[in-house]
Amino acid sequence: MPGIRDTAYPQLKSAPSAKELDEVYTPNLVELVWAEKRTRESAPRVGLLALLKTFQRLGYFVPLCDVPGSILEHVARCAGYDAVPQDLPRYDASSARRRHMLLVRDYIGVKGWGEEGQRTLEKVSRDAASTLEDIADIINVALEQLVRQRFELPAFTLIHRAAQHARATVNREYQAAVCDRLDDTARKKLEELLCRAEDDSKSPWHRLKSEPKQPTAQHNRDFLEHLEWLREQAISAGTFRGIPDVKVKQFAAEARSLDVASMNDLAEAKRLTLAAALVLAQTGRALDDVADMFVRLVQRLHNQAYGALQEHQDEYVERTDHLVATLHDVTLAYRSEGTAEQRLSAIGAFIEPEADRILEQCEAHQATAGRNYLPFLTRFYSHQRAALFRFLESVELVATSADKSMTDAIAFLLAHKNSRQEHLCIVDQQSGQSDTKPAMDLSFVAESWWPLVAPEAKPSETPMHVARRWFELCVITQVMQELKSADLCIPGSDPYSDFREQFVSEEECQQQLQSYGERAGIPTEPKAFVGDLKRKLEESSTRADQGFPENEYLRIEKGEAILKRLRRAPDPVGLRSFERNLKDRMTPVGILDILADTEEWLHWTRHFGPISGHDSKLDNPTERYIVTTFCYGFDFGPTQTSRSIRGLDRR
Repeated sequence: MPGIRDTAYPQLKSAPSAKELDEVYTPNLVELVWAEKRTRESAPRVGLLALLKTFQRLGYFVPLCDVPGSILEHVARCAGYDAVPQDLPRYDASSARRRHMLLVRDYIGVKGWGEEGQRTLEKVSRDAASTLEDIADIINVALEQLVRQRFELPAFTLIHRAAQHARATVNREYQAAVCDRLDDTARKKLEELLCRAEDDSKSPWHRLKSEPKQPTAQHNRDFLEHLEWLREQAISAGTFRGIPDVKVKQFAAEARSLDVASMNDLAEAKRLTLAAALVLAQTGRALDDVADMFVRLVQRLHNQAYGALQEHQDEYVERTDHLVATLHDVTLAYRSEGTAEQRLSAIGAFIEPEADRILEQCEAHQATAGRNYLPFLTRFYSHQRAALFRFLESVELVATSADKSMTDAIAFLLAHKNSRQEHLCIVDQQSGQSDTKPAMDLSFVAESWWPLVAPEAKPSETPMHVARRWFELCVITQVMQELKSADLCIPGSDPYSDFREQFVSEEECQQQLQSYGERAGIPTEPKAFVGDLKRKLEESSTRADQGFPENEYLRIEKGEAILKRLRRAPDPVGLRSFERNLKDRMTPVGILDILADTEEWLHWTRHFGPISGHDSKLDNPTERYIVTTFCYGFDFGPTQTSRSIRGLDRR
């Protein structure tokens, strides 16, 4: 569970710096006059000022016995005393402190902690827990809201308990909602996952948690079969409608850490929710894996074609040299003396004997000019066609814009999957009419693809037919590119999901816009926002202009600014001898001692523990975490570690 140091709950530093003492704990003239009017003796006056300054820093009252002596000494000097009054230790138990607390609250304008504050804490904790899962994050949101609403901060344990209660309440409500949305078929499927047949050594739950082999092209069929099995569990994304993604991921992560026995020990609503979340998460992961495999297959196809182009160019270097030599001779003949007819005859003397062969070689060279490797794709496509079509058939691809040309092309492609015709008709010709209606939009076909997809039509014309194989390659390539650019998405996946689902609604944006602007320090009105950006840009430009003459790393060439690489600062004089002396004098420390010391300083073991967020049920969990880190972090293994550390066995 998070400690106070894991949150933004304010605390006093044990040794504040001189700068912090001056900036934070120095009473101003108004505060000094205010304290002087309300106290007569030195101890109450210093106590009141210390109470005021620490409250301004923390937002809650702390006993003066817990305030570092440097702060008390600084406040006493600011109040005009040479030292801290001797009777100040009795201030905490005096009635004056209780009266001064009321004065400080009134002076600062905060409300004391009570029922109103408790209700506010419960409300803001619940609101935060509806979208956040980490207890520390919920506590930080609650602290921010309490400060904004001018409440005195309660004890950390009170906020901690409120955050825990809010998270548990919200999670139970989410789990109940998910359980109600599951139909009988889905419930039955989930319960079957948690049951093991007598003749099976492992339950379906183990199959759900286990991953297929590495996502490679060779295992494409295995992944698609695994995806189909996951879809048979009948868990739709609508089951978690309205539940934040962070909650769904937490439910799935908790389910992944539990075995069948632990799952069956849970309450029904929680058990079904965790199982459904894991099914949904595993389905999304499977979709991501098959999409990654599709992208890699298409990219490898293009890489192989590009390699074939380079081999082709290397193989036909002599042909290219011959064409260049022919062009050289033609140019010399053109520049020779004589009439136009004589020069034309000279040119013909070079070309006419092998004009057909030269033309054929020119057309072959032109087909691959400009590193155009597309004509070589068909050489490698036939081996991958079945796997690529299986992906298109198994995965639902949705356009993220109003342009539906790609989804229409995919549907057309799948409809003619078994066709063996060289050309496919893509227009619907009305019977008895001369006009034609395109069956789909070919605007996605790039200029480099057009001579291959529709060799008999111009890009500005609507072709009657397309070359089937080249059209397949063009569509598959475009699907790969649009998956990477998020123009196509896969519902239910993670990286390839619809990015628009992450947007806040217009209503929610308007509700939170003003609050966000206040916290971010930016105007929310359109004109004011643009004006603020222009002002900041002008200020930055002015600073850059003023510093340009002295900026040795910036120069302007041909109207463009060029930044030079920063030079590395030279090492301080004596650095090497210092490092050598330090190494000679340092006492060697064992790894376990280092792990124990850093845990004492940083408390890094707080990141370990049950994924549900509950306290660990291990005996001496910190010691166990340190030893386990030592065991597996240095690859000793449990047996060797148990031999090296007394009191441990390999378990």
